Amino acid sequence: MRYLPMRRSKLVGTEGPGSLVISPEGETAVVGALDFWFRDAYGNEAVNIEEFRITEPRLKAILGVDKFYKPPEFRKQSTNAFEVVPNSNIVMPLMRFPRWHYCSSCKTLKELELDQTSIYIDCPKCEAKRYFKQVPFVVVCEHGHLSDFPWHEWVHRNEHTTCTGSLRIKMSGGTTLDSWQVVCEGCKDRRSLKGVTSTYKDERAGSFLGDNLNSEGSKKYKCEGYRPWCGDIKEECEAPPVAILRNSINVYMSKKISAIAIPGNHSENVDWIISKIDSPAKYMLRLNLVRHDNMKDKISFIRDNLRMELKVNTTDEEIETALIYLESAATIEYDETELENPEAILREKEFEKLIEHVQSESLKIEPEWIYEDEETARNYYRPYLQRLSRVLRLKETIVLYGFDRKDEDMSKNYESYYPTLYRDYDTVKEKWLPAHEVYGEGVFIQLNLEQINKWETNPKVQKYFEQYLTRVRHVQHRTEEILSPRNVMLHTLSHFLIDEFANTSGYNRASIRERLYLGENQVGVLIYTSAGDSEGTLGGLVRLGEKKKFFPLLDQAIMKSEWCSSDPVCTELGESQGQGVNGLNGAACYNCSHIPETSCEHWNRYLDRNLVTDEEIGFFKSH
Repeated sequence: MRYLPMRRSKLVGTEGPGSLVISPEGETAVVGALDFWFRDAYGNEAVNIEEFRITEPRLKAILGVDKFYKPPEFRKQSTNAFEVVPNSNIVMPLMRFPRWHYCSSCKTLKELELDQTSIYIDCPKCEAKRYFKQVPFVVVCEHGHLSDFPWHEWVHRNEHTTCTGSLRIKMSGGTTLDSWQVVCEGCKDRRSLKGVTSTYKDERAGSFLGDNLNSEGSKKYKCEGYRPWCGDIKEECEAPPVAILRNSINVYMSKKISAIAIPGNHSENVDWIISKIDSPAKYMLRLNLVRHDNMKDKISFIRDNLRMELKVNTTDEEIETALIYLESAATIEYDETELENPEAILREKEFEKLIEHVQSESLKIEPEWIYEDEETARNYYRPYLQRLSRVLRLKETIVLYGFDRKDEDMSKNYESYYPTLYRDYDTVKEKWLPAHEVYGEGVFIQLNLEQINKWETNPKVQKYFEQYLTRVRHVQHRTEEILSPRNVMLHTLSHFLIDEFANTSGYNRASIRERLYLGENQVGVLIYTSAGDSEGTLGGLVRLGEKKKFFPLLDQAIMKSEWCSSDPVCTELGESQGQGVNGLNGAACYNCSHIPETSCEHWNRYLDRNLVTDEEIGFFKSH
């Protein structure tokens, strides 16, 4: 493949190892495994990648890996022999996939190599150089394998065919695969591609491709187990293969976990030292620091190198505390019970900080409105809200730990995904995962827990939500943690607030995200925006957290949740049969409460306007 520009945020997301990326010309390539990262175009390993290291002890303790690294940016090597550009010419590994192409003139099929760069090649039938197009679909399975479509096997109706005749595609003029037919020039067998990307609606085992590739009465065709992002590697697999368009969303569903950086239980000096040592500009300092064996030498080294920046009253104990925090996750330990739901652990610690006044290098929080304050006594929302805070600065670390294909597997733990990112996970000396840091701002809203408990015990609310649970009980891959009236209500309110913030702040809806806190004693949401630049964003969102601006926006959000342009259909469908994927939504649709799916933690599921403002069961009508 030729070089393609790639963004760091995408490489720790939708374009991670094993994903398919598309060039502006429509060519598709698969991103290589982590074993191939941090190398130049000739396969030479980078001399030092310490500058790309990211420190996040909480995530490190949960995921159990050695390190996190952010994807490298491309740096051109200097033409000046006396100027050294560190980690120059590092490129991301890309392999051409799918490998099967067809001639743009005669439609002859040809299989190219993974490292093929040019697609203007000799056509055996045209006897001239022709432009070859990639076929439009690939084959995936539930175990994460990615294979080429079995062209020879399909046209001959036999997975063990020995015919090696040239294949050609014949098109009858339609725009769908129904009009495509594969013809073998050798034995003259032919077969239509009609239905190859079909899937079964029920939950029975099997697939259309697996059931229909071989002739009737023969055994079912199984996945071939290819992993092209690791090179030409194949492994045993018994899963049913599914043909799917190469640009479909479920070809690659990234698995990510994120955490907002929170200051530890240490002094302001320690937090300041941590931010200095861990800054990208100090990577040479970190590189030389590891060459010192004992803590005393390390403390002296830090004092010598940061003497102009250290505060006068900085003690050796504070430097030692900072170094221990940065060098390992030993200061953070979770037992087996906690690790059963690590997301809850992360959110619990974040929530504890979000309800405080915090001033640190990575997190700055200013309480704006608190329920207990006398000055808020006349506020209409006093019974409903507990706290409003402005988050002036935050740092979020996002880690990619694996991916699914075809369907999400909610039963797998983190560690079971790691081998999919590597060519040979067992032989890797340093187990690491790709990560990305973003900086931003936001507004934190905490609801009144006493009022929430009172509202949830209302018999009408309980009866309504029991009907909802009955509707979604058949859904296998549902998120149990959000299935309560308070959580669905808060999630829906968050979407309407994001709409109002987008209309006022200058940020579009796709750049504003939600972070829900749904623990037993947590009913809050952080609405924030972030950017990859270390300076973060420009304050357009956080200023909306001021009392005089926030409460009018909350009024607008609640008022808009009362009505949908699709009513009465939206409300009636929500109450009777549900809406959205698997009926997981109540009174919620694209015309009222949906936002860009990248902004929503639950992909526009688990929403219901009735729980916000319905006259009988709405939370904001309950007082």
